[in-house]
Amino acid sequence: MAASPAAAPASVGRLAKSALVLAGVLVLVLVAFGGYLTLRILTKKNDVENVSPSSYLLSTFQKLDFTDSHGGQHEGWLLYGLRGAPVVILCPGYDSNRSELLWLGTVLQQNHFNVYLFNYTGPKAKESFSNLGIREASDTLAAIQEVTKQVGVNPHRVGLYGVTTGAYAALAAAEQDKRVSALVMDAPYERPSQMFLAELDQLLGSPGPVFRFLTLAEFHLFTLGAKAPPVVQNLSRLRGRPEFFIAPDDIAQLADATEALYKKAPEPKRLLVVDHLTGTLVSDPEKKEYESQVLNFFLQHLPLRAD
Repeated sequence: MAASPAAAPASVGRLAKSALVLAGVLVLVLVAFGGYLTLRILTKKNDVENVSPSSYLLSTFQKLDFTDSHGGQHEGWLLYGLRGAPVVILCPGYDSNRSELLWLGTVLQQNHFNVYLFNYTGPKAKESFSNLGIREASDTLAAIQEVTKQVGVNPHRVGLYGVTTGAYAALAAAEQDKRVSALVMDAPYERPSQMFLAELDQLLGSPGPVFRFLTLAEFHLFTLGAKAPPVVQNLSRLRGRPEFFIAPDDIAQLADATEALYKKAPEPKRLLVVDHLTGTLVSDPEKKEYESQVLNFFLQHLPLRAD
């Protein structure tokens, strides 16, 4: 028996209602999964320190902690070089800590620079999540303020080195503090959202545009109230201060972001494209070449003489 004319619209209505419910459930699942990934990206941190200055048999160092603008405590090591020499501050990157840059710090110390390595996170830091460079920029300024008060450190000239979130923070800090005389940035970016999307792609490969849009919206919601420093607008403040940009060829988003910043930056500047992000350097020749490039830049642009 054929369905009555009245039954057909009712069946269509039920199908439409079911489709809407299914679509709503799918959106809720995507939102929940996106929120989970966003929280994971913003709270991921590596507090495991496998090496310390003692591991390198260094005797001329001291523990030097500092307090950030929110009252949080940050652990640091000050490696002493030539008395009165400038200090090079090493800013760790995303999911990293001070111990992972100690290999570079020892090379700089051996060449008579004072070197300061510190952590953005830790047991006494009050913030439990990262906004991918915004808070870290404020912490970097606090680190500069603390280390330049130390006896034996030149208070007028500072070198900054940073990777990913540390590079963004170093750039923002250099634009605000004229004592920064030379700046090395490995995989910096213009906006924290670029780092967020790069990390999202590392986790998922290439998520579709709808999911990227959803998670990016959740990132902005999680970081609401954190005002990003206008690093691009402030680039002109670096005029006359040498900048060294390092672009990692293995992470396309960060390589593109680094090269875009380089093109907008004032002279003097230099760009180096490397095969891998610093944290993934595995071979000794790669590390030797990398440390040689960074060391030579600071030797050329951050003289050891006392002012």
